[in-house]
Amino acid sequence: MGAISLMMCSCALTPSSFVKAVDGGTWSTIMVRDDLTYDQAFNDVLDVVFKRFEMDMISKEGGYARTNWIYTWNTRGQYTNKYRTRVIFKFSADRKKVDIKTEAEYGGDPNWIKGFDTRLLSTMKQDISGVVGRTVL
Repeated sequence: MGAISLMMCSCALTPSSFVKAVDGGTWSTIMVRDDLTYDQAFNDVLDVVFKRFEMDMISKEGGYARTNWIYTWNTRGQYTNKYRTRVIFKFSADRKKVDIKTEAEYGGDPNWIKGFDTRLLSTMKQDISGVVGRTVL
């Protein structure tokens, strides 16, 4: 019974924005405004992401960047070793759209459960759309 209680307690700590997914999440697309050059768009997206995360990998030529894992997204700045998130973005070959993906893992070493964070994805999509996205009328 103690193990069952512990499991239930552990599950209750999973952030409500966490969605379990084998591949770590899905991509969300933003169409880039026509008045931006690729260099401007890439730098603007990078600036938005960099305000919240440290970068792990940046390839401007490849149109790709990935952040390091952070352990404070759903804990109001308090470190936790049980939940981590990161952001990945990539530009299409024609540079007219940028795809965004968030990855999240819950549980801790050595048993991370893969998924994504819907709140982080929504936040990043809104912030990036605000600086490079097309306005839909």
